[in-house]
Amino acid sequence: MHKTGIRRILARLGVALLAATGLVLTGPSAAQAGTVVDIPAPTPGGVSMTMKFYGAVVPQPYTPDPDAAYNEPNTCQLYFRQFDPSSGCGGFKLGTVLHNVREQPGYKAGLAGTGYFDAYADTDRTFGCLRPDGSFDHSTAFVVHQDQRRLSPVYVEGGAANLVQRLRDYPDGEYGPNWFVNFTPIVDVDCPAGMTPIQYGLKVSNVRVSIDDPEIFGTTTWAYPGPFYA
Repeated sequence: MHKTGIRRILARLGVALLAATGLVLTGPSAAQAGTVVDIPAPTPGGVSMTMKFYGAVVPQPYTPDPDAAYNEPNTCQLYFRQFDPSSGCGGFKLGTVLHNVREQPGYKAGLAGTGYFDAYADTDRTFGCLRPDGSFDHSTAFVVHQDQRRLSPVYVEGGAANLVQRLRDYPDGEYGPNWFVNFTPIVDVDCPAGMTPIQYGLKVSNVRVSIDDPEIFGTTTWAYPGPFYA
């Protein structure tokens, strides 16, 4: 198959993935308040971003099993090319749409883009114990913090070349890379007898999306302090 044909197949796959997240937008006006934010271009005339925090899973009760089958409620496993948090370990998704890419000099010059997008965020998960009456015992609460965790990219969406090709193939749409986090089962919640371990909440803050691409995007970082809560 010719390279052009391969690129078109990847482009169609990327569009399908974006459509599944609800992030195929026609402009920044499609953003909603709360879990969707608009981040201005870091430089005048540059590329701005719409960022969406969604799909969070906060396991209650928190009884993760790294060996559980995929369809069990406490599993931490994912299917091949599944980009979702698991029911047992929990996590979240981060989607983006980039605006004004077609106005960049490199895009107008026909360049393809050579860099890769990376995303990082601080995560804080609150754990503790649930009383038999269903109330949370705040005296048992503790927070697991992770500084600038690298988010996992959705397949084929991390490269600038794939994004630029989608923009050329579908001139009426705007797109961007997407990420997800599926936490690993490393948290030990030791509750007294009769109480149930739970994850009480999730906080995601200091989100950064960056790329180093000499052809179109330059060395650019889009940052949002947050926080997002789930």
